[in-house]
Amino acid sequence: MKENLRNCTFVCIAIGLFLILPGSGREACAAETLLRVAQSGPGDFSGNDEAPILKVVEADNVVEANIDIRHIQGSVRGEGKPLPGVLVSDGCRVARTDSAGEYRLQTGPDSGPFVFITIPAGFWTEPFYLPLEEVAASGRADFTLKRVEQPDRFDFAFVTDIHLENRGDSVEKFRASLREIGGLAPRPAFVLCQGDICLQGGVGDAYVKCLEELTIPIRNGPGNHEMILSDPNPRAAYQRLFGPTYYSFDWAGVHVIVLDGNKPIPEGTDYKAVHGAVEASELAWLRADLSAQPKNKPIIVGIHIPIVTTYPKRRKESPPNAPYWEVANRDVLTDLFAQHGVRLVLQGHMHENERATVKGVEYVESISISGSWWRSGGSVERGVDGSPRGYRIVSVDGAKISHRYQSSCESRVDRQGEFRGLDKPLPSSPTAAIVFNGYDAPNGSTAEARIDDGPWLAMPSYAAMNESIGLKMPHHFRLPLDAASLSAGAHQITVRVRWPDGTEVSETSPFQILPD
Repeated sequence: MKENLRNCTFVCIAIGLFLILPGSGREACAAETLLRVAQSGPGDFSGNDEAPILKVVEADNVVEANIDIRHIQGSVRGEGKPLPGVLVSDGCRVARTDSAGEYRLQTGPDSGPFVFITIPAGFWTEPFYLPLEEVAASGRADFTLKRVEQPDRFDFAFVTDIHLENRGDSVEKFRASLREIGGLAPRPAFVLCQGDICLQGGVGDAYVKCLEELTIPIRNGPGNHEMILSDPNPRAAYQRLFGPTYYSFDWAGVHVIVLDGNKPIPEGTDYKAVHGAVEASELAWLRADLSAQPKNKPIIVGIHIPIVTTYPKRRKESPPNAPYWEVANRDVLTDLFAQHGVRLVLQGHMHENERATVKGVEYVESISISGSWWRSGGSVERGVDGSPRGYRIVSVDGAKISHRYQSSCESRVDRQGEFRGLDKPLPSSPTAAIVFNGYDAPNGSTAEARIDDGPWLAMPSYAAMNESIGLKMPHHFRLPLDAASLSAGAHQITVRVRWPDGTEVSETSPFQILPD
């Protein structure tokens, strides 16, 4: 039977018989996202007329169906030499270059709008993609890469929630942060920006102009505010500027995956009309990309709408189902990432720091570089959790990955947290309390504090409220204090916050007790 199937063959079993047919669109590559690329080896596309077989396997029975699928071919070369083993994708399927740097890739109605490569370690290029329509005309897509130095030890900066506006000082503050990032020591190898640029506000050209501040590479991913809901293709504005909305690349020994994860809802108009989901072709590509990685290779993922977050539960006015605040198929992704040993998932959207570990994978909601949408009017910009605006620095040293929150520019502070309300003297009351915001303390952290040279006392987690949006803020701790037992005048409080991994953060602050 296979001798008669010279074009792409789809195999699909899903609780009975399911055939992927022409015209089925992006859903064809999904079938509950159980696509697999079956091919015999990395060089299988060169000189082989047999196309790879896409399979969905849910039972022991297999049915094959022949459909008309186009093929493209091409090469990947670096510094004039062929590059074997490079991944090439149409946004659904993944091929690999052979020993001559050549590949052959099938495309179909489930393909994305681009053909793109996973840039291998030691190389770089800005045009890592080509529009599929252009490629289809010639049937060929070739890529040329430049060799760049990539030490095993490096940093990169993760930026999210820019929210540029055509008014106010957001552009100048963002430009200042980019200059700050470019001047860090050690200098970051690249910047990963995971939305919201806010293309819905027509700021694409202003954003691109801001990037001129950088002399290091940058890669972008879309946020929900890049989805132009009035456009038949909500991603068109983003794609015109930056190409694919999901892709991957290698830097030194690390594999970086940039996800889209936005699902525009037809006829929607506000932020609730973009749900979080990694589905269909994107999920099929993600499975194939992860499967192509060597075992134990460190993998970092970026996405805008969080996969793991407690934000909806902490929001006062939140429905039981709020897919616009988190990825709906979270369990599929957390299982997939755990299966493939993903080390770190960087997330945005919530304008706060929240860190949690699920199935051995750390998920980080990282602070917005806009704080709370640039609302301060010139002074310190804070996220909805009270942390000063900023970004995250990810440090890689071989297989070791660490990261830290960094406040930025006019909002920069040289501390790991702050005490609330100690700028004014405390009343001499037996029911006083002191609250500490540990800016980047992960979920599950514990704290203790002491007054002056007194004993260490438990400082329990505390659901401090951001009253402006009805949100219980993470990483806050509260020490009940019998201030009446303290003498009037100057005192000192020291707090120690212990993270689940054993990291200890300590801060000290003076305070005053009013006389009776």
